[in-house]
Amino acid sequence: MGTDSRHKVFASVVCVVAMALAAVTGPRSLLSTGQARGMASAGHHSFLGGPWELVIKMGMDGEALQLPIAARDESKPQKFDDIVAVMGTPIKVRLEHYLPNLGWETTAVEHPGGGTVVELTVRGKDFQQHLWLSSADMSKQSISSRVGSIAIEGLYEAKTADKLVRKLTDPRTVGILSIWPEVGGAPAEYAVRIGEKITVPGSKYKLTVKQYVPHYSIDLQTRKVVSQTDKPINPALRVIGTNGSETFEQWIWSKFAVAPHKDKKAPLRMKFAALDLASLSGKSILITAPGVKPWLLYSRNGKKQLERASIGKSYPLADASYSFTIENTTDGAILKTDWKNKSESLLHPAIVATIEQGGAGRQIVLELNKPSHHRTEFGTLVLLYRRNAASGGSKG
Repeated sequence: MGTDSRHKVFASVVCVVAMALAAVTGPRSLLSTGQARGMASAGHHSFLGGPWELVIKMGMDGEALQLPIAARDESKPQKFDDIVAVMGTPIKVRLEHYLPNLGWETTAVEHPGGGTVVELTVRGKDFQQHLWLSSADMSKQSISSRVGSIAIEGLYEAKTADKLVRKLTDPRTVGILSIWPEVGGAPAEYAVRIGEKITVPGSKYKLTVKQYVPHYSIDLQTRKVVSQTDKPINPALRVIGTNGSETFEQWIWSKFAVAPHKDKKAPLRMKFAALDLASLSGKSILITAPGVKPWLLYSRNGKKQLERASIGKSYPLADASYSFTIENTTDGAILKTDWKNKSESLLHPAIVATIEQGGAGRQIVLELNKPSHHRTEFGTLVLLYRRNAASGGSKG
């Protein structure tokens, strides 16, 4: 699966299948389990173990500082309290923790201005994966793969949510249009259809929904807007607004955030969320609103279906051998991901550090052999945690 930023999920399915095939077709080992485990551990250590060093460099032409890094026991976490000054700058790097097996833990944290966070579990044969969706984070608003897709759309107003959601099963409804009044405040929300006319509360403007295209594109010859396919790859909505004396025309894209407009030709802030399920059988969309039990909008046999989402209930994906379960929902929250040490085994070594300047600090995690780049007023600060090149990879 991938989010709107298109990161892939379910990739581990391939690994599971590959391991299963290896178990069936691979030659039988002549080593005992203990011997095999010992060799694997030794192999890991020979590639991952120290001696290590931290390389710090400011800019392309700066001189690199190489700082030796050592842990008392490379298989156990350890606290550091070392400070390294970056030459020619007031920046300091504080080394805080050594982790032999880096892991990450994601949680929902209450936050002003946050949205609805949903915790999911996707299951299939010999497969289980924990996932998160967040209505306030565009990169976490959808997950998709060959087995199906799940998305989340958050509504701003709980009082009108029920009435709006019931209109979403209408095959003519293309999505939800949110319009902020000129005087400020919460947006008005509409389940929109082509040709619909809207009087904007708190504004002199009236809008007409003129056109919807699922795959927005420009014809290079005619320079006109066309839909490249019938799939909602780049859905967009065209609206025309007037206040009686001035008229404006605006395209609004579903997959791009729309900021308040300063141009007098587009005086209103608008947001469009496409809910086009016509060509996406097996897609599920969670519709949420503050303090309200979420709805589940999905497509089955070419028709939109709507029901209240239930915690713990299993819902099928496009590939019926896979399903997802809603584990928990949290309103007014954001997703927070923190580092942790997963075990006392040298499998994924990392250093936790903080870049300090002028009383402020930013914590970073340095993984072995992965450069970390950070913009500063003095140039790009590059940090690299690696095995000591001078040692040739052998223990000293």
